[in-house]
Amino acid sequence: MAYVGMFVAAIISVGACKSGIWVAAILAWIVAGIIIGLAIISDYKKAELLKNGTRIIGKVTATKRVHIKFHMSTYHLADEDVIYPYVVHYQYKVKGETYNGKSQWFWFNPCIPKGAPIKILVDPKNPARSTVLKPES
Repeated sequence: MAYVGMFVAAIISVGACKSGIWVAAILAWIVAGIIIGLAIISDYKKAELLKNGTRIIGKVTATKRVHIKFHMSTYHLADEDVIYPYVVHYQYKVKGETYNGKSQWFWFNPCIPKGAPIKILVDPKNPARSTVLKPES
Protein backbone atom coordinates (compact mmCIF):
# COMPACT_ATOMS: atom_id res chain seq x y z
CA MET A 1 0.00 0.00 0.00
CA ALA A 2 2.91 2.34 0.73
CA TYR A 3 4.21 1.96 -2.82
CA VAL A 4 0.80 2.91 -4.19
CA GLY A 5 0.84 6.13 -2.18
CA MET A 6 4.29 7.08 -3.41
CA PHE A 7 3.40 6.22 -7.01
CA VAL A 8 0.22 8.32 -6.91
CA ALA A 9 2.06 11.26 -5.36
CA ALA A 10 4.88 11.08 -7.90
CA ILE A 11 2.51 10.99 -10.88
CA ILE A 12 0.39 13.87 -9.59
CA SER A 13 3.37 15.99 -8.57
CA VAL A 14 5.18 15.56 -11.91
CA GLY A 15 2.07 16.74 -13.75
CA ALA A 16 1.49 19.51 -11.23
CA CYS A 17 5.06 20.80 -11.40
CA LYS A 18 4.98 21.00 -15.19
CA SER A 19 1.84 23.10 -15.08
CA GLY A 20 3.00 25.21 -12.14
CA ILE A 21 0.41 23.96 -9.67
CA TRP A 22 2.55 23.49 -6.56
CA VAL A 23 -0.43 23.12 -4.25
CA ALA A 24 -1.49 19.93 -6.04
CA ALA A 25 2.04 18.56 -5.73
CA ILE A 26 2.15 19.27 -2.00
CA LEU A 27 -1.30 17.77 -1.47
CA ALA A 28 -0.26 14.67 -3.43
CA TRP A 29 2.69 14.11 -1.10
CA ILE A 30 0.46 14.65 1.95
CA VAL A 31 -1.94 12.01 0.63
CA ALA A 32 1.02 9.69 0.01
CA GLY A 33 2.18 10.26 3.59
CA ILE A 34 -1.25 9.34 4.93
CA ILE A 35 -1.38 6.17 2.81
CA ILE A 36 2.13 5.19 3.91
CA GLY A 37 1.23 5.88 7.56
CA LEU A 38 -1.86 3.69 7.33
CA ALA A 39 0.20 0.91 5.73
CA ILE A 40 2.75 1.08 8.56
CA ILE A 41 0.01 0.96 11.22
CA SER A 42 -1.66 -1.99 9.47
CA ASP A 43 1.65 -3.86 9.26
CA TYR A 44 2.36 -3.14 12.93
CA LYS A 45 -1.05 -4.47 14.01
CA LYS A 46 -0.58 -7.61 11.92
CA ALA A 47 2.90 -8.16 13.38
CA GLU A 48 1.51 -7.79 16.92
CA LEU A 49 -1.21 -10.32 16.17
CA LEU A 50 1.34 -12.77 14.74
CA LYS A 51 3.61 -12.25 17.76
CA ASN A 52 1.03 -12.34 20.57
CA GLY A 53 -1.95 -14.15 19.04
CA THR A 54 -3.43 -17.34 20.43
CA ARG A 55 -3.47 -20.29 18.02
CA ILE A 56 -6.86 -21.95 17.75
CA ILE A 57 -8.73 -24.10 15.26
CA GLY A 58 -11.71 -22.61 13.47
CA LYS A 59 -14.11 -24.03 10.90
CA VAL A 60 -14.35 -22.99 7.25
CA THR A 61 -17.81 -21.63 6.42
CA ALA A 62 -17.16 -20.77 2.75
CA THR A 63 -14.50 -20.22 0.11
CA LYS A 64 -15.55 -17.43 -2.22
CA ARG A 65 -14.09 -15.74 -5.24
CA VAL A 66 -14.32 -11.97 -4.93
CA HIS A 67 -14.56 -9.41 -7.73
CA ILE A 68 -12.08 -6.54 -7.36
CA LYS A 69 -12.12 -3.78 -9.99
CA PHE A 70 -9.39 -1.16 -10.13
CA HIS A 71 -8.21 1.45 -12.61
CA MET A 72 -4.51 1.73 -13.41
CA SER A 73 -4.86 3.73 -16.61
CA THR A 74 -7.36 5.60 -18.71
CA TYR A 75 -7.18 2.90 -21.39
CA HIS A 76 -9.51 -0.01 -20.56
CA LEU A 77 -10.18 -3.25 -22.38
CA ALA A 78 -12.73 -5.78 -21.13
CA ASP A 79 -11.58 -7.27 -17.81
CA GLU A 80 -7.99 -6.02 -17.80
CA ASP A 81 -8.67 -4.04 -14.62
CA VAL A 82 -10.44 -6.83 -12.71
CA ILE A 83 -8.97 -9.50 -10.45
CA TYR A 84 -10.73 -12.45 -8.85
CA PRO A 85 -8.87 -13.65 -5.74
CA TYR A 86 -10.28 -16.19 -3.30
CA VAL A 87 -11.25 -15.43 0.30
CA VAL A 88 -11.83 -18.08 2.96
CA HIS A 89 -14.59 -17.29 5.45
CA TYR A 90 -14.35 -19.03 8.81
CA GLN A 91 -15.95 -19.24 12.24
CA TYR A 92 -14.34 -19.79 15.63
CA LYS A 93 -15.23 -19.74 19.31
CA VAL A 94 -13.48 -17.96 22.16
CA LYS A 95 -14.81 -18.39 25.71
CA GLY A 96 -18.12 -19.71 24.37
CA GLU A 97 -18.71 -16.76 22.04
CA THR A 98 -18.79 -17.32 18.26
CA TYR A 99 -16.86 -15.03 15.90
CA ASN A 100 -16.56 -14.85 12.12
CA GLY A 101 -13.52 -13.91 10.09
CA LYS A 102 -12.15 -13.93 6.59
CA SER A 103 -8.71 -14.51 5.17
CA GLN A 104 -6.46 -12.32 3.11
CA TRP A 105 -6.61 -12.90 -0.65
CA PHE A 106 -5.51 -16.22 -2.12
CA TRP A 107 -4.49 -15.99 -5.78
CA PHE A 108 -5.18 -19.68 -6.36
CA ASN A 109 -8.14 -21.69 -5.11
CA PRO A 110 -7.08 -22.88 -1.64
CA CYS A 111 -9.34 -25.96 -2.08
CA ILE A 112 -10.50 -25.90 1.53
CA PRO A 113 -13.96 -27.47 1.78
CA LYS A 114 -16.77 -26.04 3.87
CA GLY A 115 -16.62 -27.46 7.40
CA ALA A 116 -12.88 -28.18 7.27
CA PRO A 117 -10.75 -27.15 10.25
CA ILE A 118 -8.50 -24.12 9.73
CA LYS A 119 -5.66 -22.80 11.89
CA ILE A 120 -6.06 -19.19 12.95
CA LEU A 121 -4.50 -16.69 15.32
CA VAL A 122 -6.80 -14.71 17.60
CA ASP A 123 -5.97 -11.50 19.45
CA PRO A 124 -6.36 -12.38 23.16
CA LYS A 125 -7.33 -8.76 23.99
CA ASN A 126 -9.85 -8.50 21.14
CA PRO A 127 -11.11 -11.94 20.03
CA ALA A 128 -12.94 -10.39 17.06
CA ARG A 129 -9.49 -9.79 15.45
CA SER A 130 -8.04 -12.86 13.80
CA THR A 131 -5.96 -14.02 10.88
CA VAL A 132 -5.56 -17.29 9.03
CA LEU A 133 -2.27 -19.10 9.47
CA LYS A 134 -0.62 -20.54 6.39
CA PRO A 135 -1.63 -24.18 5.88
CA GLU A 136 1.90 -25.41 6.67
CA SER A 137 2.02 -23.46 10.00
